Amino acid sequence: MWLWKVRHLAPVAALALVAGACGSGDDGNDQRQVASLAAQDLNPAPREDLREGGTFVWALSAYDEQHNMHHVDGNLANVRRVAAAVLPSPARYDGEGTASPNTAFVTDFGVSDDGLEVFYELNPDAVWSDGEPITAADYEANLETLSGERDGDWELGGIDGYDRVSEFVPGDDEYSFTLEFEEPYAEWPSLFSPLYPAEYMEDDTKFKDGYRKAYPVTAGPFGDVEFDDVAERITITRNEDWWGTEPLLDEIVFDAMGSDAMAAAFNNGEIDGFYLGYDAAGYELLKDREGDGAYFTQAVNHGHRFASLNGASPQLEDVRVRHAISLAIDRNALAEVALGAVNWPITGEVNRLLRSSQYGYQDNSEGYGEFDPEQAGTLLDEAGWTLEEGAEFRTNEDGETLTLDWVASEDLDIAKDEAEIGRDMLAEVGIEVDVQQVPSNALFSEYIIPGNYELATYVLTGSNPYAGDSQENYGMPNEGGEWGNNLARTSTQEIDDAYAELRSETDPDRYAEIANEIDRMLWEEVVTIPFFERPGLYVVNEDLHNWGEYGLASDYVYEDIGWAAE
Repeated sequence: MWLWKVRHLAPVAALALVAGACGSGDDGNDQRQVASLAAQDLNPAPREDLREGGTFVWALSAYDEQHNMHHVDGNLANVRRVAAAVLPSPARYDGEGTASPNTAFVTDFGVSDDGLEVFYELNPDAVWSDGEPITAADYEANLETLSGERDGDWELGGIDGYDRVSEFVPGDDEYSFTLEFEEPYAEWPSLFSPLYPAEYMEDDTKFKDGYRKAYPVTAGPFGDVEFDDVAERITITRNEDWWGTEPLLDEIVFDAMGSDAMAAAFNNGEIDGFYLGYDAAGYELLKDREGDGAYFTQAVNHGHRFASLNGASPQLEDVRVRHAISLAIDRNALAEVALGAVNWPITGEVNRLLRSSQYGYQDNSEGYGEFDPEQAGTLLDEAGWTLEEGAEFRTNEDGETLTLDWVASEDLDIAKDEAEIGRDMLAEVGIEVDVQQVPSNALFSEYIIPGNYELATYVLTGSNPYAGDSQENYGMPNEGGEWGNNLARTSTQEIDDAYAELRSETDPDRYAEIANEIDRMLWEEVVTIPFFERPGLYVVNEDLHNWGEYGLASDYVYEDIGWAAE
């Protein structure tokens, strides 16, 4: 008989807030400000101080089609905002990243002493919106597909974690099961988030099309998802058959609009909350309303902004060219443009795998993240892209000009600024840049995901606190040559091997060490060029509570979002 050690513990990379994150500011003020940021800021209030009912209008930056988050087109933050309210996830995390069972769906889970078996006890009250119970069969169907073992054309975003399960062992009844691993998997609480019904995980057509602008089956505190293609709004309503803690709100309306339009919409009372981030004009418009109808959050965000370089492009397949680009772009100048305007601390530091609030966080950019146009020119010469006397741009031996397509969302000022400033910086070292401004709804689906770009800037946000989860963004392609969620389309086997070690490691010091080794390898491969940690700066109606910046919690407790009692 097994003796289970139930570990509802913090992930090893998130055990404590960093008291003194280093920075590059002249007087150290910015790094002290970063170190003082809270783990989360949700304009908190106890449920008893909030009223039942009401509508929350929540601004999103895009109206996305694919809402199967495990499909390569559906792995988007805007999609998760909807999916997390209407689909099961077995784990919840607090602001420091501590995992515990989401008891509406899983009454208990835990790992054996040797780390090779993980058990789940499901809540028998949990049901899908079609009346069917949520059972071990749903988890088994998700596992078989997401591990890459099921035959079919699935277009998976990634299989990381699921591919480490060696066997699914049914329990004593349909509400229990055990996962067996050949080696410990430290990040197991991240699995099955979100969970989809077995019916939509066993058929590749339903997998790809069933949740396209639709939620045919749901199971959450909210449901009855309606898509309005004209208004570009998604509405979810309280699930009257919900068996968990009753939601306070009657409905949530997700209103898609350009990020630069959100501040004006809030000021006009059209929306109740949005991510302000680095919207300088929006900050100027609303800053005097802080404490006068508006609440501004101040916390560490679980994301970072960066430039993605398409390594599959012939112009960028040589790592020396990508290295040159990283040295030709002044990251500190771009951070100043973005963050200085919203009064957010600028440190010049960022880590792809660890946030500044996490144990072991450090900057690993030496030799790659500095602004060094002279060295950039040397690297381009070595790569065969030379600048002839009197020429404006570099050419190769075939007379081809080094021209890069930089794709930017036309609805986001910061993206347009980054592209235009970056174009001027790269021109200084002889690289021609063609800036294409495209609709925000098309940025990923038509350009970044299919690889129709050379440069683009955007944000990656964590869906859980674990550093290893980013393997799907930076790892090697699958056996079929598909890159999945690695939209930069370049990596190395050494990076994959390090991720494998990271995801098995349970010692906090070694975990952090491996995470930093991976971040350094990603710099050396120049998979991306990180700019800065995304500010945890949301603006919300001051009477709306338990919504804002959630930090390493990675999601909201939708049941607790509500309006202050009158």
